[in-house]
Amino acid sequence: MATSTPPPSNPSPSPSSNGVSGRSLWAQRLWWLISALSGTLEIEADIKRIEQQNAKLDEMILRTRNDKKQIEKETEQIKKETEQIKKDNERLAELESKIDSSFRKYGINLPLTQIPDQP
Repeated sequence: MATSTPPPSNPSPSPSSNGVSGRSLWAQRLWWLISALSGTLEIEADIKRIEQQNAKLDEMILRTRNDKKQIEKETEQIKKETEQIKKDNERLAELESKIDSSFRKYGINLPLTQIPDQP
């Protein structure tokens, strides 16, 4: 904020009835007014800066929320795809088992396939 400086000294040699000259009184009032306006301007500048910072933070929060929603959607899609792959693997294992049993039943001698390790 504004740094306070002492009011200007009395430039008028003729004092008023209360010991302070009219010119000095006006100088003091003017100094006070200038100090008050200077402080007001600084406060308004601070308010504007804070509002800009708040707007940036709001934008970042919105972007983060959107990113989070996108990540949740992608995670859900990956879970669905993983479940489908598991079902497909189970179905393939059943079919391989049936094929192997049919080959044994009818005496078809093929080398046994290695069963891959399931995660």
